[in-house]
Amino acid sequence: MYETSTVALIAFVALIVGLAAGAWLINKLSPSQQNRKALEKHIQKLQRQQQDYQDQVNQHFSKTADLLNQMTESYRDVHNHLAKSASELTSHGISPLQALPEDRPFIQGEPLKVAAEQPLDYAPRKPGGKGALDEDYGLDKAEKEKKEAERVAAPTGL
Repeated sequence: MYETSTVALIAFVALIVGLAAGAWLINKLSPSQQNRKALEKHIQKLQRQQQDYQDQVNQHFSKTADLLNQMTESYRDVHNHLAKSASELTSHGISPLQALPEDRPFIQGEPLKVAAEQPLDYAPRKPGGKGALDEDYGLDKAEKEKKEAERVAAPTGL
């Protein structure tokens, strides 16, 4: 019938094709592959949710800034109305209220750079001197001793 070498060759090719098909099926149907795909989908969903949240926060602060600007302009209008009315309605024409500028202050350029300094009450002391928070700070030692001597030497009046 068939030669043994032909049968062996066909069996060997069938074995190789079967192993390749089995490896592919195991890889596709394995739980680790399914878990990885599920995790990838979950991560993508979380990333979309995070981006949506960030967009909502940005919209919130933008809307809040607009509303605060409107409120500030309304307060300015009310203040200016009161200042104008007070000036017109007072008998001497002098009002304690002064009109505010209509436009918002605008800062051009970079903000001023002021060197940071320590608060004066915590200013560094001189070596051997008393710090600003010491109870004797600023008092002359000789004057203190003089007052102490007067207090001790003064008669008690009994």
